[in-house]
Amino acid sequence: AQKIGSVLALIDRQTEPAVEVTYAELAQQIQQFAAGLQALGVQLGDKIALFSDNQPRWLVADQGIMTAGAVDAVRGSQAAVKELSYILEHSDAIALIAQDQATLDKIADQVGHLKFIILLSDEVPQANTGAQLLSFPKVMALGEGKAPQPVPRDRNSLATLMYTSGTSGNPKGVMLSHANLLSQVAGACSVNSFVPGQKVLSILPIWHCYERTFEYFVLSQGCSQMYTNIRNVKKDLQAFQPNYM
Repeated sequence: AQKIGSVLALIDRQTEPAVEVTYAELAQQIQQFAAGLQALGVQLGDKIALFSDNQPRWLVADQGIMTAGAVDAVRGSQAAVKELSYILEHSDAIALIAQDQATLDKIADQVGHLKFIILLSDEVPQANTGAQLLSFPKVMALGEGKAPQPVPRDRNSLATLMYTSGTSGNPKGVMLSHANLLSQVAGACSVNSFVPGQKVLSILPIWHCYERTFEYFVLSQGCSQMYTNIRNVKKDLQAFQPNYM
């Protein structure tokens, strides 16, 4: 197998400065974040709400949660306050990982029962709650130099809760196992295979079921993925010249 540690895995030019993460760095960050979560007391099967949009730290949090043995309940930061509040309560989340302070502010009056709250930004979290408040760098510092403790899981273990749009009533939490997610990767591999380093442009919301499983697939192939948005997609197509989108 080709060594891909030095290949760029994730590229985000929507931020200042731009973020580029190699596969070796991504693997290390996932392990470190998982160790940080375990240092905060996360146990096997705990539910953690993850409310954020596309960015490299989303994937670190997502995979870090699973590595620690927990289950994430995912939604975008732009969802309605009512929807985020419902998911936070319905999922039995013991903690919240939010994109930034603005996301936390939307549901600040709903977080009193949580054990801890993490912002994926570098901001110092502010909230009137007894929950422990941490920034992404603080969690990484907790996990620095530590390996996450192995947890007993198999393919049928619950991996994530993905909520429906709620157009027919309250959103419904769909329980997906690790096997459910892996089956999508295996299915895509049976149809197409990519070459490590090929470029992929990502525009769909990362917490959507299709986009999420597609990202798992292209990362399993060693591709370099860049995040874009409606505003920048024309410019990014020209500058990035992706092989796939």
